Amino acid sequence: MPAHCFDFSNQITEKLDDLPAPNDNATVGTRWCQLRYVIQSTTLEVLGRARRQHQDWFDDNDTDISNLLEEKNGLHKAYKDLPTDATKAAFFRCRRLVQQRL
Repeated sequence: MPAHCFDFSNQITEKLDDLPAPNDNATVGTRWCQLRYVIQSTTLEVLGRARRQHQDWFDDNDTDISNLLEEKNGLHKAYKDLPTDATKAAFFRCRRLVQQRL
């Protein structure tokens, strides 16, 4: 078994063991969200984000584009986590900027 698989398995097990015991009022949806969060966050920690292969002309600007997309994705996550007018405006402003630059 590759090292990252073993590491992933151990971290998933630890995080699942650390989850509080479900109370009688916990819905299936709540438990599912907890499980999904543990799996997704552990996967991101252990494996990181997938890097796509780009054409040569694209690689020259890859870091700039990655930074723009990272900022846009962060603002999108903030908007989804806390949907206020301010987070919505920030996300849409950044998205428009990214589209203009790309």
